[in-house]
Amino acid sequence: MVKGWAAARAAGEVRAGGVRRFCLNAGGDVVVGDGPGGVGSQGDGQGGDGEGVAAVEAWNVGVRTPTDPAAMLAVLSVSNAAVATSGAYERGAHIVDGRTGAPATGLLSATVIADDLTTADILATAVFALGPAGIDWAVLRGARGVLALTDAGELLGAGVIDFAHPLA
Repeated sequence: MVKGWAAARAAGEVRAGGVRRFCLNAGGDVVVGDGPGGVGSQGDGQGGDGEGVAAVEAWNVGVRTPTDPAAMLAVLSVSNAAVATSGAYERGAHIVDGRTGAPATGLLSATVIADDLTTADILATAVFALGPAGIDWAVLRGARGVLALTDAGELLGAGVIDFAHPLA
């Protein structure tokens, strides 16, 4: 959770410096500001002022498939938000279910979209520990959206999740 806190602080400094359009990736935890602009931008770094051409209003944030590091589970469309994912696929069974004292079971990964990275990070870890029951719980506690992959391979979601591309 320290990584999420540090990245949230860094994003605050970026915003305090007047930068609106940014994407900060801290080892897979992501904080984004306004969309990147892109098509429609006239080079001012703010985007959206091209005649007749809409600017890119959101960032594409990939969510890795926990069983294949080269594959994407989903690509989210996100602006002015944070995205954090928890799972056991990189660091092993390091998240414990506080109710049982045993490693968390039920999910392969839990991704949370929230207003800030500290909230997203804490809620993603809690969802992973709680299992599928944690998905709706997290939405009631500040998650904009939750996307989780069960041990059985079922994709679950709650809240508002905007996908940049349809799921395969």
